[in-house]
Amino acid sequence: MDDISKPNGKSHTLLQKGVEFQSAMQKAEFAEATQKIYQRAFDKFTKRLDRKTPATATLKEAKRHLTELKQQGAKSAAYSTASAALRFFFEKVRGMEWKPISALQKRMVEDMCLHGFASSTQDSYVRAVTALACYYNKSPDLLNEEDLRKYFVHLTCERKLAQPTITIALCGIKFFYEKTLKRDWSLTGVPIPKRNKFLPVIISRQEVRLILSKIRLVRHSTCLKLIYACGLRLSEGCAVKVTDIDRGRMQLRVRGKGSKDRLVPIPPAMMPLLAECWRSHRNPVWLFPFVGRGGSHGADADRHVPIATVQQVMREAVIESGMTKKATVHSLRHAYATHLLEAGVGLRMIQRWMGHSSITMTAHYAQLTTQIKDASGKIVGALMADIGGLPG
Repeated sequence: MDDISKPNGKSHTLLQKGVEFQSAMQKAEFAEATQKIYQRAFDKFTKRLDRKTPATATLKEAKRHLTELKQQGAKSAAYSTASAALRFFFEKVRGMEWKPISALQKRMVEDMCLHGFASSTQDSYVRAVTALACYYNKSPDLLNEEDLRKYFVHLTCERKLAQPTITIALCGIKFFYEKTLKRDWSLTGVPIPKRNKFLPVIISRQEVRLILSKIRLVRHSTCLKLIYACGLRLSEGCAVKVTDIDRGRMQLRVRGKGSKDRLVPIPPAMMPLLAECWRSHRNPVWLFPFVGRGGSHGADADRHVPIATVQQVMREAVIESGMTKKATVHSLRHAYATHLLEAGVGLRMIQRWMGHSSITMTAHYAQLTTQIKDASGKIVGALMADIGGLPG
């Protein structure tokens, strides 16, 4: 009897975990095709297990399975799918950390929390230090100043990475050594790269309206129109809450970068559109919720619309408009500042509404306004009116 009951017990556990895995994928709103691919990868892993079940398997066994797949010549797509499926199972069904963090990384994360860094900044800094450790294949606290200098020579001169990428890596590693390890960064001799200054793409009022007219879904149209009408960053626009709108004062409370809130006036013409957008889903928290496939989950969504979704909508609208300019969602924010300046709004007010920490950042838009360019050009023309005469 014992010999018969054991397989039955294992089969029951397999079935139970399989159902939990399927339920977790449905809750995460994975596409049916993705669910089938993940399920196949999960089944392949369960067949590899001997006496254990997915409920008792360890992370070490899962990663050994992935190593064997690679050794057997599995294609990169199949390997990535298997890795993603097993990570999802262990994290969402088993409640385990796929990559348990070390005490050193935990301390670094705590230091970043104390400094009030955003979660995206924390992720970028951790990736930078992890890449450093992988390059030398040793714990980063064992590296000396010369190791750090050589690493940035590698990034800059050998890999020739873009300046912003190197800057992020440098800031993350510098924070780790200065704040977590309490070491003197100046001894490395690694300078902070100079910031390249590029003029942003500026689109005219007519071009803005042409792009926005190509967006058909009310929630996407409203989100991008609000980003332009209030000069918001993309992340700020996606994360607007219903309670952030003050209908009486016609103001929007913006939860800005660096935990700096600000109040921005909402154009009266936007209010009916905001109301219509909310009525389309009636989510109690988010003005632009994550509605899922088919747009049926907006009312009970617990997170806002993905940033990537709004970016994709903007890209498609720009292409459909026939524009040749490389306009992005952030171009709407640049357009907001430039158009206000052209209309006579003062720099200080624009600075406040855009959430700039320095007036210098806002002043950059002065060189982009057509009125200032035209007026300056006329002055130059008047001053040099007698310079163009032919000799003799």
